[in-house]
Amino acid sequence: MLPGDFQRLPEPIEPLNDIIPWFQREDNPILYETAVDIYKNHFSGLMVIKSISEESHRAVFITELGIKVFDMEFFSKGDFILHYCLEAMNRRSIIRTLQNDIGLMIHNVPDQNIKYKVFSDRLSHVKIIMQRSGPGTRYYFMETGSHNINKIIQHTGLRKKVNLQFYSTSDNRIDSIKISHYNIKLDIQLTPLHENKSGISE
Repeated sequence: MLPGDFQRLPEPIEPLNDIIPWFQREDNPILYETAVDIYKNHFSGLMVIKSISEESHRAVFITELGIKVFDMEFFSKGDFILHYCLEAMNRRSIIRTLQNDIGLMIHNVPDQNIKYKVFSDRLSHVKIIMQRSGPGTRYYFMETGSHNINKIIQHTGLRKKVNLQFYSTSDNRIDSIKISHYNIKLDIQLTPLHENKSGISE
């Protein structure tokens, strides 16, 4: 369990269907200024995330020089299609990590079809939804009085794996997103460009 003084809540205060994924309420497509640090490599440029249907989103990352780094499609049930990846990054371990991280970012709510537990921090009253997913566990953090997920921590076994943080001063708009890893050198920082969403396509 995560460190802190938590109490188990007998019933969820907010049903999971009241939690709206960030990417289902934003304008479409969404353009992000993006920086990716992976091992000794640094990439910066633009990522566009576009809703293809109610079930799928596509994420395309292009460097400042116009070089496409990857093009991935994510489905709500966990399926994934790799349309393209730059040869320097086209390794199975990197692809699987990006699939997990970006998929977790896009589909950022617990699965209503999987059992979950709800806890509350006795001091801050932040609610945490704990749900097992595959070989690991995910912890979804919600501020008091909010229906927004503002942080997700993913564990594999007893070790923390991924920390995904949504920063927002509004209930409807993301100010920035940060994805960081505990066990490998991989960090992703995204800042939306809300005023310039229409100039990129796949």
